[in-house]
Amino acid sequence: MNGLSLLVWLAVAQAPSIEVQTLSERQLLGTLESLTANSVILKTDLGQETVPTTDILQIRSASPASTPVVESIVLRLVDDSQLKVQTFLSSGTILTVTHPQLGELRIPATSVSSVRFAAVDPKVETEWNQLIERAPKKDMIAIRKGEVLDHLDGVVGSMTDATLQFQLDGDNLAVKREKIFGLIYSKRESTARKAVAQLELTSGDRLSARQVEWNGTKWQVRLVSGLELGVAPESLKVIDYSISKFTYLSDLEPRGMKHTPYFAEFSEFPVFGYRRDKDFEGNRISLGHKRYAKGLAIHSKTALKYRLGGDYRRFQAVMGIGDEINRGNVDVTIKADETVVFNGTVKVGENGQQGVGRPAPQLLDIDVTGVVELEIVVDYGNPMIDIGDRLYLANARLVR
Repeated sequence: MNGLSLLVWLAVAQAPSIEVQTLSERQLLGTLESLTANSVILKTDLGQETVPTTDILQIRSASPASTPVVESIVLRLVDDSQLKVQTFLSSGTILTVTHPQLGELRIPATSVSSVRFAAVDPKVETEWNQLIERAPKKDMIAIRKGEVLDHLDGVVGSMTDATLQFQLDGDNLAVKREKIFGLIYSKRESTARKAVAQLELTSGDRLSARQVEWNGTKWQVRLVSGLELGVAPESLKVIDYSISKFTYLSDLEPRGMKHTPYFAEFSEFPVFGYRRDKDFEGNRISLGHKRYAKGLAIHSKTALKYRLGGDYRRFQAVMGIGDEINRGNVDVTIKADETVVFNGTVKVGENGQQGVGRPAPQLLDIDVTGVVELEIVVDYGNPMIDIGDRLYLANARLVR
């Protein structure tokens, strides 16, 4: 590489193109100048823009590299980071791995919740997911036997390319590595909620970050678990700050859901009720001729309950009848710990005329400070019949 080529390469490495999406739904495209814990500065066609990190929803690479996804060893950390690595060795207390984009990493075993060595398939996927969610009191090794996973409880020790040292009922065993499907470490406190952002790499890996900064050539990332990484600009897909700011309702499991169909004979077929991130035809939610990637589609005569646990300040959403519906009329009641905080009617179509009387979507912004349970009830409007009642809560989210 000659001197001119090197200077060109450095200029590209130091100035990646990014897209910044803000909480106020601004979309900024430009060249990154700096990113600190307090703000991002980018150069746009209209000049320099400074955006406080408190207002950033996402930073997305405008031209991420295409990276083929290769099945490999998968590490899951206690902070919910996930890394696909090529090699894995362990002294018992320190894990040494190599990552195709991040290089060699030394990770304390106390920061790791599980390691999967073998490829997962539908035959054992459910069993593996159940094992890693158990939070066992002892370490476990999972061994595949045909189409099932067996496991042993004990203490995981060092691991070489050939064997794993494993203590079982006081006996030290040398287990052949080739027989091991995965390792699950004893119950450790999750630190995922301490993340300020989650990074997605082009390799498909995710990193739960306590701090993200730009040092002029790389993204400097400190994980919640304490690991410090340097991420090349071409390896980054997105920095998602939303996880520290809000939670989408469609990402939560309701603690209660009840739907009463208009025709009783269809009660065994839950065609309606509610859907997440899709309308009832399986397409993106559309309100006011704008499509949304996140949200809830709720049919009339449906009640949903969500446990908030007092962790949020605001409930926000864009509310309306779906664009694909010409007639619809529902009553909406929202309760916070049994107190009604919203009650209103949402409808399109008047006097039986299709397409008449479609109001603009309504913006909801409700105070839920200290609220433990949120309930959303969608009922028949007037008249009390089902006439294609499809209420959409686009971008329905809880703000911390």
